[in-house]
Amino acid sequence: MKFIIDRFDGVKKYEQTYELSIDEVKGKTLLSLLQHIKRTQDISLNFTASCRSAICGACAVRVNGHSYLACDTKMEELLEEYENPESFRISPLANFKVLSDLVVDWEPSIENLRKIKPTITPKEAFSEKKGCVQTQAEVDAIKKQWDCILCGSCASECNKLAADSSDYMQPFVFTHAFRAAYDSRSKDPLTHLKPAIANGLWKCVHCQECADRCPKGISSADDIA
Repeated sequence: MKFIIDRFDGVKKYEQTYELSIDEVKGKTLLSLLQHIKRTQDISLNFTASCRSAICGACAVRVNGHSYLACDTKMEELLEEYENPESFRISPLANFKVLSDLVVDWEPSIENLRKIKPTITPKEAFSEKKGCVQTQAEVDAIKKQWDCILCGSCASECNKLAADSSDYMQPFVFTHAFRAAYDSRSKDPLTHLKPAIANGLWKCVHCQECADRCPKGISSADDIA
């Protein structure tokens, strides 16, 4: 089986093909497959990974044009999804600047997260003694958004970013703005909403790709709406 990986050495982009037997593929996750290629065929292959537990979000890549969290994607599932193809193409996330092979630049995204001030300033009614008590309903209102692991899958699939990223932030940034603004403990929701609106909130094209590809089942489209 062939694995065609889109690569970048800092100067030129090119593709490289690696051949593996079906026995080398089965029983692995997408991440462990990349690690196997790096260990046995090409130590120069670059990709990012950390926790291997679908928590850190570092290992997201594209397979055949769609985003996947590599550590949480079983190769048997990909084989079934694509009906046992003769080859797979593995690429870096779209709508990010590529630094090296499958490694992308997160700094612009982090800057956008800073714009919406994702930490909250608690209401004056709260104190060290009283704490910041929430009802279950108040927790549930933002519980799903807390699951975002900043993997970038939603941004990679975003059609608005693909068309023009100059006036729009990544979908996950708006999800974190929603989480902070709708937190019942927050003193001023507008602290998070104003920068979200000023940086393209209403320019979402409602393609729903972010909701379709999020490995945690979060719909940034709903949060934007």
